[in-house]
Amino acid sequence: MEVTKIGEEGIIAIAQKATEVSSGVILGIGDDAAVVEIKGKLLVTTDLLVENVHFKRNYTKPEILGKKALAVNLSDIAAMGGIPRFCLVSLALPKTTEVNFVEGFYQGLKSMAKEYGVTLIGGDTTGAGSEIMVAVTVLGEALEEGVLTRSGAKPGDGVYVSGYLGDSAAGLYLLLKEKLGLLPEEVEKYLISRHLEPEPRLELGQLLCREKFATSTNDLSDGLVKKLQEIARSSGVEITINREKIPLSFALLTFCQQFTLKPLDLALHGGEDYELLFTVPAEKEEELFKLDLPLFKIGMVTGYDERGRVKAEDGVVLQDRGFQHF
Repeated sequence: MEVTKIGEEGIIAIAQKATEVSSGVILGIGDDAAVVEIKGKLLVTTDLLVENVHFKRNYTKPEILGKKALAVNLSDIAAMGGIPRFCLVSLALPKTTEVNFVEGFYQGLKSMAKEYGVTLIGGDTTGAGSEIMVAVTVLGEALEEGVLTRSGAKPGDGVYVSGYLGDSAAGLYLLLKEKLGLLPEEVEKYLISRHLEPEPRLELGQLLCREKFATSTNDLSDGLVKKLQEIARSSGVEITINREKIPLSFALLTFCQQFTLKPLDLALHGGEDYELLFTVPAEKEEELFKLDLPLFKIGMVTGYDERGRVKAEDGVVLQDRGFQHF
């Protein structure tokens, strides 16, 4: 059954089933605007996912799309060290969209929201041409200790990432090129899940903020080089990384060997890993190390530089070669 059979009111009714009772919601879906209570500073972030740009329906189940649409926004809140509280979801749907697609989307979003304590409080829906568009906005609370930004890196800081890089790009390659069945099942499954089901590093972001471990942070929605450049330019510093220190998973190495690709290219420019990239002052590194977290030091902030250059260990200035929307 297509969405034209249930109309906008039917779609809203599906969305209402994805809501949970929350102590911070005074008025939720059903009025012209939601009314919520929030403590301290408000964090606001939004992301737009467009069919055939960010996802394809032939390999993205609606439940997975719902989860990812929320997860990519939660990753932004993680990078600020905040606590996500509420979300709004807007859908643009072709008339031929099946109702079960909408139901699956909201079921996936609801499961992700429940896992991270987020309540759906509203949004919008409209018709579209031939492609689905999803816009999610997340509202969050800043910790009392403040917020993390891209602009606080200082010379002498260590540069860290929170996990393996390049896996998502490898998973996307498998899906786009339809190269399934050529790798060990567990390798293929892992890489595809890293692309389709990112895990926002909220607990880590809050820890970095609360304990003042990080001087700057960024989430790795795009490639590592681009995100390093954003920190370097915002902070007015030069960053040098050691490419041999970039964490690469066994699955990525297996994938690259099979398809004759360079793992570092995927790690540096692939994007959508949704790990955290952050800088740590030298006097806090030992304390952070003692926590025995799965973190990887990949470089240093090596000086002030208004150009915000990012260099490799051999002095070569690294350029962003990742995906460009325009």
